[in-house]
Amino acid sequence: MRTLTYFCIVLAGISHATVSAQADFSGVYVSVYVGEPETVILPDTYPFTAEGERAFNDFDPGVDDPRLGNDCAPRRMPALLWSADPVEFVHEAGRTVIRFEALDTVRTVFMDGSPPPAGQPRTEHGYSVGRWEGDTLIVETTHMLGGVIVNDMGQPISPDARLTERYRRESGSNDLQVEILVDDPVNYVEPLRLRRVWVHAPDEEIRPWNCFSLEEEPEVDDLARMLEAL
Repeated sequence: MRTLTYFCIVLAGISHATVSAQADFSGVYVSVYVGEPETVILPDTYPFTAEGERAFNDFDPGVDDPRLGNDCAPRRMPALLWSADPVEFVHEAGRTVIRFEALDTVRTVFMDGSPPPAGQPRTEHGYSVGRWEGDTLIVETTHMLGGVIVNDMGQPISPDARLTERYRRESGSNDLQVEILVDDPVNYVEPLRLRRVWVHAPDEEIRPWNCFSLEEEPEVDDLARMLEAL
């Protein structure tokens, strides 16, 4: 009986240690594109397949970027991850919610480990499942619509691609270090590894997004924000 009791205590301690190791990324973060350290790191070269190279060479941002002239165009993954606007992380029961100021976009990351349900449709943001490995949040996303990795650069991504995002903090910092792995054999002969940093900004907030189209006459502030995001 003493042995069983001791074993249960040990298991409880391990379980508590696992839970306590999970970080809390709740809060608002902003993008910083100037100064040091560098906050967006893209590959120097892209290992295209023949199909990927054709898609890249055929890309015309004036035709293929739906945001051009239309601030209301839905943001797709993974291009959404390079938004210049603030983002907020909220941990809820069984899920993590990532709110982007851009177009009032909300991503839901299911933390119960459940795979996508049968018949899951492809959407702009895909289907995201998350888990903790120590103090690192790992998010895997599938069922996206495809498009490009970064809006105006043209590197393609297929609907069958898989994204793996890793979020962590360095010791002594509240900024989020983000690593994105793009696994897309249709367009690349090997997985792509991209990185960025979201800077913790406790005094910032997510503001309502009043989108507009250039088919309508925009306010000066809205036009300046749209040009900054391009």
